[in-house]
Amino acid sequence: MPDLKQIAADAAKPWIDSTYYDFAETHTDMFWGEGRVFRRMFGEMDLSRTLELACGHGRHAEIVQPMAEQLILMDILPANIAFCRRRLGRFSNVAFRVNDGFTFQPVEDGHLTAIFCYDAMVHFPPELVRSYLEDAARVLAPGGQALFHHSNYDPPVDQQDGLGPHARHRMTRTIFNGFARDAGLEVVASKEIFWGGHEQLDGVSLLRRPAA
Repeated sequence: MPDLKQIAADAAKPWIDSTYYDFAETHTDMFWGEGRVFRRMFGEMDLSRTLELACGHGRHAEIVQPMAEQLILMDILPANIAFCRRRLGRFSNVAFRVNDGFTFQPVEDGHLTAIFCYDAMVHFPPELVRSYLEDAARVLAPGGQALFHHSNYDPPVDQQDGLGPHARHRMTRTIFNGFARDAGLEVVASKEIFWGGHEQLDGVSLLRRPAA
């Protein structure tokens, strides 16, 4: 049985006080620009009760806040949640949660209509990806959907995980969608995408908890 708490802590460590968050602020349009696959799939979701996983410094949340009836920002790093409170705490429809790095606790069963995670899960080891997909099936309401930006990098067998281009972890769209189906989720749409000079380095997958 993998020690998910330790795996999550190790995965989070490089992002403590990282300068990447400031850099990322200037590249938000690649997710929200007109015609982008992220934006098209995001538009499929019911934003009544939305959660952003690994929210970082809130650059995506700032865009989503006016669209969502309720928005929960979740991150394993307390400093990131503190930053988001300063940035978005004035909005009554936004709540903030520090999580354990591998589940959506403390969100209750069947509560969410939408989950999204951009530019973060690409850095998660497979054990964490599987755990989050299993718990997504718990916290999504029937018919609720989840949109994940994940790695599509299949490294050589002798390469240490997490050392792929742009710090991608071992994952493929096929493996990801297999994890989703094993968790009881339907794959609504899934697409390989170009990223950072590499063809098909990443994937974007829209999942749904069956309505029945």
